[in-house]
Amino acid sequence: MKKILSLTIAILFCFESAVFANYSGYKSYIKGLLALKNGKTDVAVSEYERTLSYDPDATTVYKDLALVYLQQGDVTKALESAKKLQELEKDNVKTQMFLGSFYLSINEMLLAKLCWERVLELEPANETATVYLAAYYYSDNKLKESIDYWTKFLEQQPESAEGYFQLGLTQEKLGMLDEALESYKKVNEIKSEAQEGYLARARIYENKKEYKLAIEEYKEYAKHFSGNVAILTYLGKCYFEEKKYDEAEEVVLKAKETAPNNVIVNYLLGMIYEKQGKIDDAIDVFEYIIKLEPTAANYTRLGYYYALKQNYKSAEKQFDKALEKEPLNSEILYLAGLNYIDSKKYEKAREVLEQSLYLRPDYLDSKFYLALCYDKLKNFNKTEQLLKEIIEADPNNVKALNYLAYSYTEKMIHLDQAEKMLTIVLKLQPNVPAYLDSMGWLHYKKRNYALAERYIFAAINTTPKDFDKDLYEHLGDISIELKKLSQSWLAYAVACDLGSTTAKKKINLLDKKFAQEKDLQQEKFKVVAERAILNYHRIATLKAGYKINIKMSAASVSSYTTISFARMMGMNFDFPPKLSFQGGSVFVSEDKVEFSPQAMKDNIPEEFMSMFDFAQLILSKDFVTKLMSSTKSQKGNEVIYKSDDGYIFKIDSKTGMFKEFSKEKSFVLKLGSYKKYNDISKIPSSVTFEAEQTRFKAVCNLNKSSILSAPEIQKLLRQAKNDSESSGQD
Repeated sequence: MKKILSLTIAILFCFESAVFANYSGYKSYIKGLLALKNGKTDVAVSEYERTLSYDPDATTVYKDLALVYLQQGDVTKALESAKKLQELEKDNVKTQMFLGSFYLSINEMLLAKLCWERVLELEPANETATVYLAAYYYSDNKLKESIDYWTKFLEQQPESAEGYFQLGLTQEKLGMLDEALESYKKVNEIKSEAQEGYLARARIYENKKEYKLAIEEYKEYAKHFSGNVAILTYLGKCYFEEKKYDEAEEVVLKAKETAPNNVIVNYLLGMIYEKQGKIDDAIDVFEYIIKLEPTAANYTRLGYYYALKQNYKSAEKQFDKALEKEPLNSEILYLAGLNYIDSKKYEKAREVLEQSLYLRPDYLDSKFYLALCYDKLKNFNKTEQLLKEIIEADPNNVKALNYLAYSYTEKMIHLDQAEKMLTIVLKLQPNVPAYLDSMGWLHYKKRNYALAERYIFAAINTTPKDFDKDLYEHLGDISIELKKLSQSWLAYAVACDLGSTTAKKKINLLDKKFAQEKDLQQEKFKVVAERAILNYHRIATLKAGYKINIKMSAASVSSYTTISFARMMGMNFDFPPKLSFQGGSVFVSEDKVEFSPQAMKDNIPEEFMSMFDFAQLILSKDFVTKLMSSTKSQKGNEVIYKSDDGYIFKIDSKTGMFKEFSKEKSFVLKLGSYKKYNDISKIPSSVTFEAEQTRFKAVCNLNKSSILSAPEIQKLLRQAKNDSESSGQD
C-alpha cells in the first residue's frame, strides 16, 4: 500500500497538468497509468475513458489517449483525441508543439502545419516551430516559403551550420544556385569539418559543368576526410571531364587501391585509359569488370576496345556475349555490324544491321552502314535505295549525300546531281577532308583538273592534317593529268607510306620515266627529300626508351636512356649516372642546348656534344633549307645530300626514310631498321653514333615507345620557354 501511494505521488509530480474535477476521475486516471505501465493498453484505455466521463476537460487524458490509441493502431480514435486536446488548449505552446509532432507522426501534415503556425502566433521566436515549418514547406515543394522560414531561423541562430545547409538545399532545389553556393560556403565557415558543405558545392559545380571549381571542392574535402573512395571517384570524374586524364588516372588508381572490386571505379579507369590511348590497359580493366559484372553494356564496351585494336575476332566474341544478354538491343547490333564491316564479313554485317534497323526503323546510322554493306556485296541498287531513303528522311545528312555522290562519281553517272549533293555537303561542313576529296575527285572525273587539284590540296591542308592514303593517291592521279610528274611521284610516295598498294605500282612506273629522262633526275632528288621530311614531321610527340651500349678506347658502358620529343618544342635526353656523374638531362631545341644540372656538362663525353649540336640542327628551321640546297647524287637506292658546311644526309629512295647523318671529320649517325610507331609514322629501332677521330661508338636499340602524356608535354613546353615554375604547375 505504501509503494502504491509513493508511486501515485511521483506520478502527480510528473503530470502537473493532470488536474481533475473530482477524486473518482483522478482515481481512474491513476489506474490507467498503472495499467499502461504494465503493458495492459486495453485496461488503460478503459480507465482513461472512464476518467473523461467524470471530467470531460481533462487535457492530459486526451493526450495520453491519443498516444495509446496510436500504439494500438487505431488512428481514427487517436486523431479524435488529439483534435479534442487541440480545442481545449489552443493557447498552450507546449500542447501545440506536442500536437504538431503527433500529427506529423500520423502523416496529417496540414494539421501539423496549423499547430506550428499557432505556436508562432503565441511565441514568434520559437525556433523549433520555425524549423518544422521550413521543413514542411520544403516537403510540400513550396520552396520560397521554406526559404523564408529558414531565413527567419538563421536570424535567430546565425551560427547554425545545419540551418545554412538546409537553406542551401532549398535554394538549390529552387534553382538559386549562386545563393545556394553562398549558403554552403557559410556551412564550412561555421564548421570547417562539415563534409556536406564541400560535397554540396562540388555537386553544384559539377551540374554547372564547372569542373575546375568542383575539383577544388573535392580536394578541400580530401584534406579533412582522406581515402574516401566515392570522393576520389567524383574527383577522378571531374578531372576526366576537364580532359586532365593523367590526373584522373592518378586519383582513380588511389580509389582502386582501397576498393579494387568497385565496378564504378574500374569503369572510370577504363574510360580514362581509352582517352589516353592506352587501349590495351582499357581492355585489361574491362576484362576484370566483366568478371564482377557481366552485363551487356560491359561486354559491348570491351568489344569496342578490341575493335579499336583491330582484333576483330575478339571483338566479335564480346559483341556475341552482349547480344546473348540483350538480343533485341539495336545499338549492340549496330556496333556488331560495324565490327563485321571492319573485318570484311559483309554478309554477317548485313544480317545484324538488318536486325538493328528492324528494331529501330529510324536508326539512320544503321541504315547508312547497311547501304555500305550492300555496296560491298555488289548490290548498288539496294545501296542507292537506302541512301535515298536516308536523304529523304534527313536532307542534310552529309554522310549519305557524300557517299551517294562519290558512288555516282566512281560509276561516272549522274555527275551533275552528284555535284549538287556535294555542294550541299560542303556548305554544311566545308572543312572535312573526305568531302573536299569527293568534290575534287568529281572534278577529276569531269576533267576539270586544275579545280580538282585545288579541292584535293584543300583536303590535304586541313588542320589537323588528314593523313589519308586515298587523298594522296588522288592527288597523284590529278598531277599526272596536269603534267606535274614530281608532284605526282611525291603524292604516290606518301600514299605508299600510308599503306596504299596501288600507289606503289604507280610510283614504280614513274621511277622508270624519271630514269629515262635525265632532266627529271634533280626533281626526283628534291621530292625524295620532301618525302623523308614528311615522314619525319608526322611524328608529333614521342617518348622512346633505348638500351645504349658505349664503347670507348679505355672502357665500355651499358645503360638506358629515355628521349622525349614534341614538335615545335624540342627534345629531352635523360642521362643515367653511368653516362654522367650523378645523372641528369639535356634539353635541346632549335635555339638552345640546356643541361640540368649545369655541372653535368663537364662530365659528358666530348663526342656526345657534337650529337647535341646536330640534334639542334635537325630541330631548326634551317634543316629543311640546308637539305634542299645541298648538292645531290645517287648511289644505288641511296640519295645523298651534301651541304656546303660538310653535313651529309642519306635517304633511302625506296622507303623515303633517313638512313644516315654525318659531318665530315666529325661523326656518323646511322639509323637502322624502322619500327611502326602509329598508323602514319615510323621511328628508328636502332641508332649508331660513331666519332670519326676517336674510337667512341654508341649503339642504341629501341626498347619501348609511347605518345607523351599531357604533363610530359607541359614539361617540355616549360623547358622550351625556360620557365622556372614548378614542374607540377599546369
